[in-house]
Amino acid sequence: MAPAALLREVTQALCAAGGAMELEELRRRLRSSVGGDVLERLLRERGRLLVARRAAGAGAAAVERLVLAVSPLRVCGAYQGPKPGCVGLCAQLHLCKFVFYGKCKFLRDGKDCRSDHNLTSDHNVCVLKTHGVDHLSYSELCVLLLQNDPLLLPEICLHYNKGHGPYGSCSFKKQCVKLHICQYFSQGECKFGTGCKRSHDFSNSENLEKLGKLGMRSELVGRLPSIYRNAHDIKNKSSPSIRVPPPPSWSQGTSERRDARSVSPNTASQEESDQICLFHIWKRCSFQDRCSRVHFDLPYRWQVLDGGRWKDLHKMELVEEAYSNPARDGITCTKSASSFLTGFLSFNSMTVGATRARRLSTASSVTKPPHFILTTDWVWYWNDEFGFWQEYGRQVSVTERGNSLDLDARPPESRKMGASLIYSQITSILVPQSNAFTDFLLHFAVYKGSEGEWTAEFWC
Repeated sequence: MAPAALLREVTQALCAAGGAMELEELRRRLRSSVGGDVLERLLRERGRLLVARRAAGAGAAAVERLVLAVSPLRVCGAYQGPKPGCVGLCAQLHLCKFVFYGKCKFLRDGKDCRSDHNLTSDHNVCVLKTHGVDHLSYSELCVLLLQNDPLLLPEICLHYNKGHGPYGSCSFKKQCVKLHICQYFSQGECKFGTGCKRSHDFSNSENLEKLGKLGMRSELVGRLPSIYRNAHDIKNKSSPSIRVPPPPSWSQGTSERRDARSVSPNTASQEESDQICLFHIWKRCSFQDRCSRVHFDLPYRWQVLDGGRWKDLHKMELVEEAYSNPARDGITCTKSASSFLTGFLSFNSMTVGATRARRLSTASSVTKPPHFILTTDWVWYWNDEFGFWQEYGRQVSVTERGNSLDLDARPPESRKMGASLIYSQITSILVPQSNAFTDFLLHFAVYKGSEGEWTAEFWC
């Protein structure tokens, strides 16, 4: 079975089972023609599945391996609200987010909803095919989105989880629109169990009333504990209480200490410990040696794994420059200033020969306030019909294309197309097959500085 077809089958099986399944059970449910080595390779090489290790039971020493369905598919946030601000080039679903709860709360209350409720619109069908999930049923798609898209899950009140008293430090108390649920219980990490002072019940009268106002169906309320747990594991790559060593082919490396020199486990999350500390770059990190993030003087850092230790690449600014060019898939470089040995750094496999490589960067701009500088902005690019990488949502003028392309040399049918493409045309170029999404799209990172810009891409 082809990897793409197997991925579709595995994703559907996981979503039908609630978004996750024990690894051995997944093997049993797959066809007998699928060998164990084929599944293991799929779990290692694809970014659409995650293996998390969890304790088999309360207080149990045994650990079970669960496979979780992961997807970059999202509901377009700019499309929500009374004045949708997306023109349709986002590669995200244009749907009212409340339809995934069961019934749109606006329609339920007899009001007009300005968002689309049609999953089979031309735009949404193109998006589903692009992400390779057009074969999922509506309920399976709901599970996949709820555990992957932070926009959809109802927010848990953080103030309720702090302070004392029945409502913690939440000043709104019963009037709070956020869920009053134990944050650690939602992550599967509450050590107090039934003795916890915070609620572990999504179905208590207070939470049920809030969820009912959102239009959430009762069947979905009962599955919220597992959905929140899955979402937490996906966000943090695995449960932080049980560290999972990454497979050899994973290019990002394991958690590291502050100096980014040794490969060792860390109590901080993988995502946090692999980030470059913004405060250190600003010369204002108060934690100094106790900081869990990487201290480096640039918003990016290129390293290779040498003898179990991460070492900086020589002249990494040249590597970053090559990485900033979508047309480049690698660069020849030396591993250190004292080394005369050269190798080809592949941006696709993130390896230098047989040696693993990685690139660290600052936090994403969407996770920080707007005034934070040197954060990372991720932008989608696509490859147009002439072989040029174009930014999603940006209109390319004929003059701009003329600087890099002889328009008169194009075939007559191409000259009539003009420079602007609608999303369905882009999809027809990007997706000749439903599994071709990851072969064509890439992210582009722009570091905003007060006196200039640094740029870099990340292939996905």
